[in-house]
Amino acid sequence: MVTFFVGLGILVLGYLIYGRLMEALFKPDPARVVPAVKNSAEYEDRQALPHGKCMLLQLLHIAGIGPVVGVILGAKFGPVVFLIIPIGNIFGGAVHDYFSGMISMRNGAKSYLEISKKILSRKFAFFSTIFMIIALFALSTSFTNVSAGILNSNKIITAADSNDFFIFWVCLAFLYYGLSTFFPIASFLSKISYVFGTILIVSTIAIFFFESAYIKMLPEFDLGNFFGNFTQHPQGQPILPMLFVTIACGIISGFHGSQNPITAGIEKNEKNGRQTFYGMMVVEGFLAMIWAAVGVTGYALYPELAKETNGPVIISEMVRSIVNSKILSELILFSVVILAITTADAALRTLRLLISDAFRFQQRSSEDRFLLSLPILGTCAIMVFWSNITDGFLIMWNYFSLTNQMIAVMCLAVSLCYMRAKKKPLIYLLIPLAFLSFVVFLYLFWISPQHIANAPVGFGLSYPMACAVAAICSFFVCWYCLRHGKSLAKLTDEKKFNPDDD
Repeated sequence: MVTFFVGLGILVLGYLIYGRLMEALFKPDPARVVPAVKNSAEYEDRQALPHGKCMLLQLLHIAGIGPVVGVILGAKFGPVVFLIIPIGNIFGGAVHDYFSGMISMRNGAKSYLEISKKILSRKFAFFSTIFMIIALFALSTSFTNVSAGILNSNKIITAADSNDFFIFWVCLAFLYYGLSTFFPIASFLSKISYVFGTILIVSTIAIFFFESAYIKMLPEFDLGNFFGNFTQHPQGQPILPMLFVTIACGIISGFHGSQNPITAGIEKNEKNGRQTFYGMMVVEGFLAMIWAAVGVTGYALYPELAKETNGPVIISEMVRSIVNSKILSELILFSVVILAITTADAALRTLRLLISDAFRFQQRSSEDRFLLSLPILGTCAIMVFWSNITDGFLIMWNYFSLTNQMIAVMCLAVSLCYMRAKKKPLIYLLIPLAFLSFVVFLYLFWISPQHIANAPVGFGLSYPMACAVAAICSFFVCWYCLRHGKSLAKLTDEKKFNPDDD
């Protein structure tokens, strides 16, 4: 119990202290004309909205099922998650979100493609955009599968063992996707954000209330057996890299970097950035901590669930077992569905904007948006049904996890080069970049079906060898970013490059 509340305290103090430090380093200018004001008449996705609505939309966009399903799976690593989640969130994920969001706002709320092309290179932008498109399609498909699966298991609406409604839930989800992807944010999504937000808040309070009955049984971080805290996974998975891939969205997620330009285009003042970008990531950290407590409690009460690998099945069983109210348990699971579909629709919207930037498609009329939305939704629909008649779901989920963290490394690299060009202190970006790039390379070089069942195909090196190779690769990533950032700083001094040119 103490470890859990220490983790919550780290989140609170981290936002109040470290969040302000990040703001002071970036130095937002409240007098600067932001894209939401400057370009509102030209671009349908850049329209100033009230600050409170911007924060809520940002939370709904970034807080998908990662801080729920991913955290439930990550809770198998034991009470160490109560410390790793908040520390990673404050010093990694929130920093990643704040700088990627603010840099986009300083550059006309442009997409990740355009920002990376400007800060790094066209080749880097091309390859990283390919990774992002793959990740966004995989995310949309996986999250749709999870949400439809949870709705199909609803014991109030359908029979527990019935699959008859699965197609219906998928079609309903795509109806929502069609509306949210096609229409501008201000004319559709913002209208229903308060409804979704209210359900999310009520369900979070409800699950925390029922979890509080078991709060005293939460295990503690064992200082006497320090290293033993990191080897508690029932299947023996190493905490590096597996925890940081499994709980991506509660700690750090590259997907957020794809969503931040959307919020950067609707926020009306740079000064709001700390609350919108840094703050909403911290709120996601709180969600992750609550669900981590549910997971640790659930595995203690029902040890057989620790052997299960299907996240939606685990969460459904845990919620219905811990929450002794059928109505509230289904409401809580419905809030997980909301997290899934609002994040999936944000991914589809980002795909539309990303592809339009890549291929220079105009998005200023309803016809333009429809012509681009249709093939995107069609491709996603085909992937959803393909993944349900094959093993495609597990394949996409695994590769989404990898590409998601690769994108986070790329976003941190862009942010580091940007700040180096402005001759700002770099240690707060260099450390998360070095650590996460090590995690990604370690996963890539070590992972294989021989090491973990149903895992993606990687290089399959031995763990010590993979660690050594990953450390070398991580060093070269950081070295390149520092070197490239130095050249940008020189160009900035010569007035040949402007990091804030919008």
